[in-house]
Amino acid sequence: MKKTVWSLILAIAVYTAIVFLSDAKQVGDAISGIALYWIPLFLSLSLLNYLLRFFKWHYFLGKVNVHIPWKESLSVFIAGFSMTVSPGKLGELLKCYLLRDRRNIPVSKTSPVVVAERITDLLSMIFIAVIGLILVQHKGAMVAVAAGMVFVIAIMIFLLWEKAFGFLTNLLCRIKPVEKHRGNFEQFHKNCSSLLDMKSLLISVPLGILSWGVEALVLCLVALSLGIEPALPVGLALLAHSAGTIAGAVSMIPGGLGLTEITIGAILTGAMSEPDAAVTTLIMRFATLWFAVLLGIIVLGIIKKKNRSL
Repeated sequence: MKKTVWSLILAIAVYTAIVFLSDAKQVGDAISGIALYWIPLFLSLSLLNYLLRFFKWHYFLGKVNVHIPWKESLSVFIAGFSMTVSPGKLGELLKCYLLRDRRNIPVSKTSPVVVAERITDLLSMIFIAVIGLILVQHKGAMVAVAAGMVFVIAIMIFLLWEKAFGFLTNLLCRIKPVEKHRGNFEQFHKNCSSLLDMKSLLISVPLGILSWGVEALVLCLVALSLGIEPALPVGLALLAHSAGTIAGAVSMIPGGLGLTEITIGAILTGAMSEPDAAVTTLIMRFATLWFAVLLGIIVLGIIKKKNRSL
């Protein structure tokens, strides 16, 4: 939780800088002019994104022979959002510890699920970005997309190539306290191979394309709510959202804070003024990233309260 607080402080600093580097008065006027009825529309798209991503999480659990009621699975999944603002979202390994504490399921069995979630999310983002680049050419976004491709290919080669993974395992197991965990490393590799096989990718990646594509449309709704004319092209929204997310993921900055916002805002300036791009980006991030973190904290609190009462 302390890490989340520090990430929130970092976010406030980043967002304050973005506002003042744009035009503080214009940004303030734009935000105050949004009618309240738009907010449920923004959040509904975020909720749809979370639901589709839950389907992938639950499917992956089944692939590693973890079968729990869907309501419990959903609560653990949402609780993981409380650690979204961590490097590479790896703080979402919290879900594995919750399953360990509640169901006595080894972390080595479920941690590959979180890793597979992140990899398939990134693959989906790359596909969305390519679609965006086809619809709207943008040289700057190509750098982020190319970096994402190199990053995900390198990770997949390491996780799926038995010799590469075995080499690192043998290296780590030279350390005596680590040696006793060799079986866990082998289980981790086996589960990663199962979760990232062709059948799984053909299910998880399209789900990711749909879920993150839906979330990208929040940018279009925000621009519409601000009265920005002409309407933000869907292709540009897809490209801005995916390229920004890829840049943040590759950087390993907690929640991609700063780099994601700068990337999205820079791409949006191709269709609107800088202050409008700043406002659109910030509102979108509050309706997606920070809404998820808030939901995660609430559900995690409920889970902990239930555990204490047992």
